[in-house]
Amino acid sequence: MGKSEPASDAPTVEMALEELERLVGRLEHGEGDLEQALGDFERGVHLVRACADMLTKMELRVQQLVVTEDGEIVTEPFGDDAGEDGGQ
Repeated sequence: MGKSEPASDAPTVEMALEELERLVGRLEHGEGDLEQALGDFERGVHLVRACADMLTKMELRVQQLVVTEDGEIVTEPFGDDAGEDGGQ
């Protein structure tokens, strides 16, 4: 809960998805006028892009760099270390 993430105008993934669900619901039910629908659509596009960016950053954070036996540096998902398959 108390993670030190910057409190910019970007919502968390969960918050963005909740807002997207509300926006989609309003759009599907034809709530509001055309101007509001356009605003909701634009906000939805912004939220989708923000979610994609946040998820990409999260994915990078859970990868680790591994040096292979021949000296090549590769990335692997975090937790897939040699201990799992008995390496070495």
